[in-house]
Amino acid sequence: MPETPPREAQRQEAIDQPLLEVSGLEAGYGESDVLHRLSFAVRQGEVVTLLGRNGAGKTTTLKAIMGLIAKRSGSIRFEGNETIGLSPRRIARLGIAHCPEDRGIFSSLDVRENLMLPPVIKEGGLHIDEIFDLFPNLRNRLTSQGTKLSGGEQQMLAIARILRTGSRLLLLDEPTEGLAPVIVEQIGRTIKRLKDLSYTIVLVEQNFHFARSVAERHFVIEHGRVVDEIADGDLSASLEKLNAYLGV
Repeated sequence: MPETPPREAQRQEAIDQPLLEVSGLEAGYGESDVLHRLSFAVRQGEVVTLLGRNGAGKTTTLKAIMGLIAKRSGSIRFEGNETIGLSPRRIARLGIAHCPEDRGIFSSLDVRENLMLPPVIKEGGLHIDEIFDLFPNLRNRLTSQGTKLSGGEQQMLAIARILRTGSRLLLLDEPTEGLAPVIVEQIGRTIKRLKDLSYTIVLVEQNFHFARSVAERHFVIEHGRVVDEIADGDLSASLEKLNAYLGV
C-alpha cells in the first residue's frame, strides 16, 4: 500500500484534530469545587450533549469553557489554542458563543435591538434574513419588547442573537427547558440545520429524548467528571445504564 503523501497526512491530521479539547478541568465557585479533572473533546461540525442529573456540573462546564468562572485549572484548547487564563471577551473573539439557561434577553429592548446588540467578531455570521429563515416567529415580533415574548420566542431570540457574531462553536444550556413540545421540535430542527451549516454545538440537556434526536455523541457527567461517552448508535443498548445515570 503506498504511503500517504505528507500534505495529505497533514490535512487528515487537521480534520481529526478536536475543535474543542477539555482536559483535566477543575473549576468551582468560592471554596467549592464542582468539576474534578473533567475531560472530553469535540470535533468540528459535531453536535454533542452533556447529560447528567441536576448539580452534576454540566452548566459549570459551559461557563468554564466560556471563561465565566474565575476559578479554573487544567486545559481548555479551542482550535489548538489554550484558553485557560483568557477573559470571556477574548474567548468570544476566538469564535465561541454561549447561550445561557436564563436566555439573557434584555427585557426593555425589542427583538431587533436584542439581535443587533452583540458585536460581530468574525466573518461568516448569519445575516438577519438567514436568521429569520431559521426563526420565522421573530420576523413577526421584530418590534416587540423582550417582556412581551413567550418563553419559546425568548429562547429563539437567545440562539438567534449569537448566530450573528460569526462564532462557530455554540454552547447551548438547556434550550428546551420549560418549552411546549411544538417549540421543542422547532428548536430541534434548528439545531440540525445549524449542523448542516457546519456549526459545532455543545448542548446541555435534561430532556434525553430531545438530546438523542439531535446529537451524535453523549458525555455523561457525574460529580464533576465525565464517567461515560455514548455514541448515538449505541444508545439503544445503553438505555438501562443511562437511566441509572440520569435517575429516570
